[in-house]
Amino acid sequence: MDLKLQEIKKEARKNNVPIMMDGGLEFLMDYIQTHTNIKRILEAGTAVGYSAINMAKIRRDIEIDTCEINEEMYEQALVNIEQEGLRDRIHVHLIDAVEFEGTGTYDLFFIDAAKSQYRRYTEHYLQYAKKGSVFVFDNLNFHGIVDDPSITSNRSTRQMVAKIRIIRDWIQEDERFDTTFYKEVGDGVAVAVYKGTSLPI
Repeated sequence: MDLKLQEIKKEARKNNVPIMMDGGLEFLMDYIQTHTNIKRILEAGTAVGYSAINMAKIRRDIEIDTCEINEEMYEQALVNIEQEGLRDRIHVHLIDAVEFEGTGTYDLFFIDAAKSQYRRYTEHYLQYAKKGSVFVFDNLNFHGIVDDPSITSNRSTRQMVAKIRIIRDWIQEDERFDTTFYKEVGDGVAVAVYKGTSLPI
């Protein structure tokens, strides 16, 4: 990882900006590296551009559309991406990810925005998917609280992890996807390969 990316990561962690855990990012990078057919990526949740920059640096033929609803983070992402010389391949959109209208199809969808909206993002993005398109979902453990809600007594946190549990169960049971859940990777990562069908759940 170059010095600029290390600085972005350090500042993000310092300011509590939600970026991928190291293990999850390494898994995602390895996945894209070994699947050379992945060239067009749509990301829900830019934050400050950390994951998008990492993905774009894997290969020069990778192009990314990424959506961020927070204007302050959007502006910082533009700065970070510009400094990395990647404005021609990473296109940041200041928009709610569920409202984004894409162009053509994407090879990989990285879903890492509002946890309760994961299913809405997926259903919306299916119009831009093709058989073999991959959906990657992050934060499905939420620091272990999804499997053990007793870790927290915070009511809103418990409500959120209950929603994540529903999302996790849904994506593993939906027959439109071949899904593998990597519980021990990062904060819980699922990889769902779209079968190219529109079967009911």
